[in-house]
Amino acid sequence: MPEQSLDHNLEIVRNRVASAANILVISGAGISAESGIPTFRTGGGLWDKFNPLDFATREAFKRDPVKVWKWYDERRQNAAAAQPNPAHIALAGLEQAGKRVFIVTQNVDDLHEQAGSKEVVHIHGSLWRLRCERDGTVLENREVPLSENPPTCMCGEVMRPDIVWFGEELPRQPVERIVHYLIEGGIDLCLIIGTEATFGYIVRWALQAREAGAMVVEVNPRDTGLGSVADLHLQGKAGEVLPRLI
Repeated sequence: MPEQSLDHNLEIVRNRVASAANILVISGAGISAESGIPTFRTGGGLWDKFNPLDFATREAFKRDPVKVWKWYDERRQNAAAAQPNPAHIALAGLEQAGKRVFIVTQNVDDLHEQAGSKEVVHIHGSLWRLRCERDGTVLENREVPLSENPPTCMCGEVMRPDIVWFGEELPRQPVERIVHYLIEGGIDLCLIIGTEATFGYIVRWALQAREAGAMVVEVNPRDTGLGSVADLHLQGKAGEVLPRLI
């Protein structure tokens, strides 16, 4: 996108941000990549180096929980060393300015929360939670590195990462929060940041926000599958674009 066109679109979105009281944010791996956390699908992403069937399925975990946990332990160490970048900080700043900023993130790190955002819904789980499938126990665990591989529940069962794997449904409680938010309506702006939108529910939620009157704006360095959904595409890195909207 030519700089002149980008500046023009930035001005349009900046005006909408200024008047907005309620902003929906849908964030993906691209926003965390700027903090040094690898993406999954873009060039050099995790699934270019690792077979997801070996690390991100229930079958792989049952087959070799130690191998899976070693992989997640390395990801946890990487996430623990990461810091919020200007994009995370800009979104938290909008909230601190008195706007409602409801963040739906596909990311399993907590960089949004570290930056100060309060309403964050993790639809793919969290690196920092463990779950027992026998008794349903969910624990927060921030040990880096893990002291026990694999971690075990008090009931004796091996605990798994509380993360949505391939072939699994989204967790009910986060989805219900999003549905209730969308039903409430009154959304002025929907920012879709750093996601390839490969999941149908991302497109569906963006469309619902637009039908409710929101301007839908995509922030991404590349063209994605959201061309027909977004009103505007701000081409660039989130950490460079978002601070210019405030």
